[in-house]
Amino acid sequence: MVLAGCGGEKTVQPVPETVEGEVPQGGTTTLPEGDPAAGKTVFASVTPSCGSCHTFTPAGTNGTTGPNLDETLQDDDPASIVESIVNPDAQITPGFQPGLMPKDYGEKLSEQQLADLAAFLAQS
Repeated sequence: MVLAGCGGEKTVQPVPETVEGEVPQGGTTTLPEGDPAAGKTVFASVTPSCGSCHTFTPAGTNGTTGPNLDETLQDDDPASIVESIVNPDAQITPGFQPGLMPKDYGEKLSEQQLADLAAFLAQS
């Protein structure tokens, strides 16, 4: 929606009073279909690697800095997994402090890499 400003002859965009959440990087709200095999590669190759902090049996990792993904990802769908990756402080696992997980994976990873990683993690 575009509004014309009174007297100033300028076009302005309405500004919301409150903003909740984050706008996804890249401007889209849906990701491409993910490939679990490619996601396993992303899990190991992103810096720092997911396995350096998380235990996840399908990846053969046993990190303890972050939550055990074998336990915390049960029944999670790819969309909620992506949200946890790009907005890690949105939902904190009990016993862990906010701010431990890097907040820049949404910028480091392409949409396809995020979709692949989520597909790999969702198959737990």
